[in-house]
Amino acid sequence: MANTLIPLFWMIVGAGATQGELRQRVDLIELNHYFDDLGRHSFDQVIFYEWSPDYRRFHVIAWCLVEGDVSRLPRRKAGTNDYVTSWYDRDTMRHRTVIAPLFRETWTQTDPERENRKLIDEKYRVSLLRPNR
Repeated sequence: MANTLIPLFWMIVGAGATQGELRQRVDLIELNHYFDDLGRHSFDQVIFYEWSPDYRRFHVIAWCLVEGDVSRLPRRKAGTNDYVTSWYDRDTMRHRTVIAPLFRETWTQTDPERENRKLIDEKYRVSLLRPNR
């Protein structure tokens, strides 16, 4: 059992994470630009997904508004095929980095996070890592 927990620990924490940094992998990062019914830009959000093999679709695990914080914008991680976004998470009071092998950018008049909430209620989401307090 210990042999299976060690790789899981490194997968969650991530190699190279500094003390106090939350680092994790997800299956997909989406940068969504939401527009209202009149076509006016309303907000930008980053949505994090995990793949559900049982349902054969992506499920939202978390999201955050960009709010002018360019560090939250996903970008390709140098030397890899991964995409990364990082920011100072005020809720956890730690630097957070999320990495994914897949990225998509969308321009919509429906909120993908809210649409996904119809498939799986927010209280059942896996969520991003929470530190022990």
